Amino acid sequence: MRAAAACLFALTAMLVAACGSDEPLRGPSPLLLKAIDRMSDQDFAVPLEGGQAALLPMFSEKKLVGVHSGVKRVVVGIQDPARNAGLVFDTLKKAVGEGAETMIVVPQFIAAQDAEKHGLGPEFARWTIEGWIEGGMSRPANLRDTGPIVSSFTVLDAVILYLADRATFPDLAEIRLVGYGRSARTVQLYAAVAKGLGAAAGAGIKVRFVVANADSFVYFDERRPSRGESPFEPFEREKCPGFNLWPYGLSVPAVYAYGTIGADLARRYAGLEVVYLVDERDTASTDRDCEARTQGRDRLERAQNYLKYLAVVAGGEAASHRLVTTRAGSGGIAGLLAGQCGQSVLAGGGC
Repeated sequence: MRAAAACLFALTAMLVAACGSDEPLRGPSPLLLKAIDRMSDQDFAVPLEGGQAALLPMFSEKKLVGVHSGVKRVVVGIQDPARNAGLVFDTLKKAVGEGAETMIVVPQFIAAQDAEKHGLGPEFARWTIEGWIEGGMSRPANLRDTGPIVSSFTVLDAVILYLADRATFPDLAEIRLVGYGRSARTVQLYAAVAKGLGAAAGAGIKVRFVVANADSFVYFDERRPSRGESPFEPFEREKCPGFNLWPYGLSVPAVYAYGTIGADLARRYAGLEVVYLVDERDTASTDRDCEARTQGRDRLERAQNYLKYLAVVAGGEAASHRLVTTRAGSGGIAGLLAGQCGQSVLAGGGC
């Protein structure tokens, strides 16, 4: 029997009704439909209303249950779109290294076929193939299923709440959320709309975000890079009708982000610590859809434009945001994050 992590929580995560559309606009690749082979043997409990909990597997080299004295930094990795949480976990162990002061965790957002293959019960949250990437709600597997419904961003709120518990992590000083490629979108979107960062702030724990090789970013209004008199002007919708839809903008966002106000989010987001790591040579999977192209020609230009945009929309330079570039090549997540530059960034430095 799998042992669920009995984590102490100071707050109860809010269960939001499943309404609206959290699904990506385009269908997933057939390669993502296969059930995953590697599943963590540890589980994490996300508290829901009414004293209930949603479970999901979570990789960690240390036991989730117990007191972690001496741990000063936790790196929270986001799995890749193929749900290979184990691969991301292994990559981060190589990039960050293992030691008494560092802990690495990777939540595993599973699909129905994963749960079926590994014999997981209805208490485990399951998402559609790509529904978790942009903060979407988990879905019951069928009409008879009574499984939990929870946003993937609520899961991240719960992870931060767990890490901010001083009874469990008395010496923790920093949480670093890391995502690569499409999973970098998860990190950037979450940072932009997160509701659970206050738990870490209240415990005196810094939260930093590493957005590695992101294809696009969420804009807080309808302005986009322009070659006109102003560097950012309202975009002509007829050129790309979906340019401001989530996750490129705040129109029709994930349920988790309903009711948010762009200007307020922009100012809060600009105050976070975010590193945009871009491999200039890796262009193999750059998003070529019109929604992404409104932000720039490639990853590097989009990141450069976004930093300039933040200064405009937030009313001043986002001093705690920085762009780091490297020329690692097309080695994927391992080549970037486990390379010399990636290791330096994960440690808090530059290249």
